Amino acid sequence: MSQDAYPKHLASGPKVWRNLSQAQLDWAYDQANHAPNRIEVLANIASKSEVSRSQVAEPLRLAYGQGETEQLDWYSCLSKNAPVVFFVHGGAWKSGTAKDNSLFVHWLIAKGCNVVIPDFDPVTAVEGNLAHLARQVQEALFFTHQLCAVHEANAQQIIVVGHSSGAHLSACMATRNWTAIGLNAHPIAGLLCCSGMYELEPVSLSARSQYVQFQPAVVEDLSPLRHLDAFQMPVTLLCGDLESPEFIRQFEAFRDALSVKPLALQAHWVHGYNHFEMLETLHDENSIHARALALLIDRVKGN
Repeated sequence: MSQDAYPKHLASGPKVWRNLSQAQLDWAYDQANHAPNRIEVLANIASKSEVSRSQVAEPLRLAYGQGETEQLDWYSCLSKNAPVVFFVHGGAWKSGTAKDNSLFVHWLIAKGCNVVIPDFDPVTAVEGNLAHLARQVQEALFFTHQLCAVHEANAQQIIVVGHSSGAHLSACMATRNWTAIGLNAHPIAGLLCCSGMYELEPVSLSARSQYVQFQPAVVEDLSPLRHLDAFQMPVTLLCGDLESPEFIRQFEAFRDALSVKPLALQAHWVHGYNHFEMLETLHDENSIHARALALLIDRVKGN
């Protein structure tokens, strides 16, 4: 990423990662600097989620674990053998709820998909333990896989989708040890990641380290770019061109690394959108984001 993408006054001081100063790295990983309308857009996302939920039946609220937050919303399309879209919300690992990130359920239900959205702990509530969040999402996904038989959903057609830090956690699901919890392989038939982070080293050196404990083992384990052999399923990546330069670089690095793998890879630039606007577009089934997801679903279904 060109230095021209960074404010010149932040360039002074020692370089802490590649050619970036501490001030530049902190600036690049703080979304407040790149989406001045973030409060308005997040309110829109919550409002559109309420509208979307009003158009479908109430979801089942199910516990996938023993913790207070370890619950998920299961929206049923009432069709037998239907695929499942498993959505992991973002929020810098420290905010967000399933309810306020459901802005797409109306058109996915109409398309004949079940939708599952898990809640999980904010990292700030678990002493910065990012591995705890990855474990929770994995347990929610395992629970979803097991629940498919109960709800006559297709356990072989689970599409994992995530935005922002949720895209990071979604990508991590492909790299988990699923045999250790009773599955022969990961249960992901398709993966869509929007506006995510896929290498934690630069993130660990940014101001996000003030609330996340980035031990070397965590950086190694939870950096999807270091575990490319795990990605054998169709993958779709999206990024807005008004994103932070570091989020743009993360997208490009993951795209380029996966492009040499023998998998079905789709990568989309979305022009004119920032980080939070990218998620907001998922409410509209005709947006690039939604159409990319619909195409991935059809690919998984073999259509």
